[in-house]
Amino acid sequence: MMRRWKMMAAALTGLLCAGPVAAQVAAPLTCLLVPARSSDIGSDRSGIVISVDVARGDFVEAGDPLVRFDTRLADADLQVAQITINGLQERLGRSEGLLSRNLISRDEIEALRTDLALAMAEQARALIELERGTIRAPFAGYVAEVAIAEGELIGPEPLLRIIEVDQLEAELVFLAGAFGEFEIGQEISLSVELTQASVTATITAIDPFIDATSNTFTVMAEIDNPDRAIPAGSSCAVAL
Repeated sequence: MMRRWKMMAAALTGLLCAGPVAAQVAAPLTCLLVPARSSDIGSDRSGIVISVDVARGDFVEAGDPLVRFDTRLADADLQVAQITINGLQERLGRSEGLLSRNLISRDEIEALRTDLALAMAEQARALIELERGTIRAPFAGYVAEVAIAEGELIGPEPLLRIIEVDQLEAELVFLAGAFGEFEIGQEISLSVELTQASVTATITAIDPFIDATSNTFTVMAEIDNPDRAIPAGSSCAVAL
């Protein structure tokens, strides 16, 4: 009996010396890495596509041209505006010399200045139309889908899709029993199944409700991926 009490005392002493057991993060039902940003690129104008400068899987920087439209009409408008500006500037220069000798009225000078201002506004408008003739990447990322081809007339549908993968988001779905275990800014260790990499994710959003049909809620966490080594769409797991 004495030996039994000694063994129990030793076990209790060991537990006390070990200190508190670290809390573990509940295992999610699903964990998926998705792009931090995805954009369906469209256009607010109609026109004929003359070139598609990218293909699926291409990496583009912010501002890179993606799709170009026929801008011959805008080019012509720009040339007309420039010719008009040149002519009005020349006439205005001569007329101001005549004004000093009272050979032309001030009203005629003001009319020329108004015409020049209108011509310059037309030039600015033509330049805007030329710029709209090229669709550019709003941010750096990969081209995930191209839905347009040369010669097509564009409509309201998206032309292509770009995804940003320098940062990824982990979508973690937990059972309702884990509700309240997480907070914004908390760091979670994740393992990426495809690459076997271990990463640290920072929680950025937590569903404030439970989905009644599945009895689950979703936690979103952000992962830095500057070298783009982790492909979007990979499955992940909480590293316990």
